[in-house]
Amino acid sequence: MARDFDIGVQTVVYRDFSLAALLAELETTGVTEIELWGHHLSPEHDDATVAVALDVLDDAGASVCGYGVVDLEDTGEARDHFEFADRLGAEYVTVNYPPAADAITEELVDLAEEFALDVGIHNYSSVHHDDLSQVFSTIDDVRSVLDRYDHDRLGLCLDTGHFLVEDVVPEDVVREFGDRINSCHLKDTSEAEIEDVPGAGQLDVPTFVDLLDDHTGLDAPLVIEYELPQDRATDALDEAVGTLRDAIDD
Repeated sequence: MARDFDIGVQTVVYRDFSLAALLAELETTGVTEIELWGHHLSPEHDDATVAVALDVLDDAGASVCGYGVVDLEDTGEARDHFEFADRLGAEYVTVNYPPAADAITEELVDLAEEFALDVGIHNYSSVHHDDLSQVFSTIDDVRSVLDRYDHDRLGLCLDTGHFLVEDVVPEDVVREFGDRINSCHLKDTSEAEIEDVPGAGQLDVPTFVDLLDDHTGLDAPLVIEYELPQDRATDALDEAVGTLRDAIDD
């Protein structure tokens, strides 16, 4: 049996729902950990809106484990998001930016220290990005930054689905980066859906979870993420939670 990982959800799963509505959907799933997407709540919302949202989260018994994914194009853009994640009580921020942008990496390391927040570099694929030079899409992209910036708060948010789209085996990523993996988005790719629930396609969920247990010290929840038709969002989440729980308990 793998250690008892918590299970969470990225709120982009409920992209067409309000924060209150998605929390109501989660009531029957047993999921209380969320990685909060900025569409649902961000530094751009006014203080009154944020205060109400924090009360809604508290009333629902939901915990914000992380915040993101934050898209960065230049320095000076990240601070507001770190301040906001700190206000939410998050443990980490997931980020997307060009791998060659060393100035952004250096700023992220400084902010991670200042706010005591982990930074998870999120990998992407051709599903959402035409120019892969602007995102982390390969093991080499990730290695090039993590080798040069060996900081205990800078690591990888391993998105299994995006790596699979780019023919990168998620299990190989776990073996390669080990303890530098500080957060995880579990999704799959299948003949039916380019973004599918974990276990519906190529991802060997039990093997992947066992490798996380063996090779990482991951404390963050295993966050389920996909972009499926909204009328399927909760049924798909129930399926994914069941698959993950079986893998953890096996």
